[in-house]
Amino acid sequence: MEYTRRDLFKKVLDPTRWTDSADESVAVEFPPGQDIVLQVDECIAWGRGVCNKCEPVCETNAIIFVGMLHPRIIPNRCTLCGDCVPVCPTQAIAIRPGSTTEAGETP
Repeated sequence: MEYTRRDLFKKVLDPTRWTDSADESVAVEFPPGQDIVLQVDECIAWGRGVCNKCEPVCETNAIIFVGMLHPRIIPNRCTLCGDCVPVCPTQAIAIRPGSTTEAGETP
C-alpha cells in the first residue's frame, strides 16, 4: 500500500487516530499459512515516528528494519514465541490465537 504525503498527514492528524480504542476489537486478517502479522497501519515506525522496541527482543532476528523505519517480520525465521507482542506500544503485532509454539517444539 502506498501513501502520498497528503494521505500520511491526514492519517496522522486525524483525531480519531489518537483516541483510545482498547474496547474496540479489530479483526486481524492473517495471510494464508501465516501465523504472525505486523499491522503497518498501527505500527509507529511505519509513518508516525521512531520505534524499534520489537527488534531487540527477537532472538531469532525474525524482525528486521528495511530502510531503518520499516519493520518486517520474516515468517520462516519466527518461532512464534510472542516476545515482541507485549513490547509493542500500539499492539501492531498479532499472533494467530492458538498458534504459539511450546518450549522445545520446532515450528
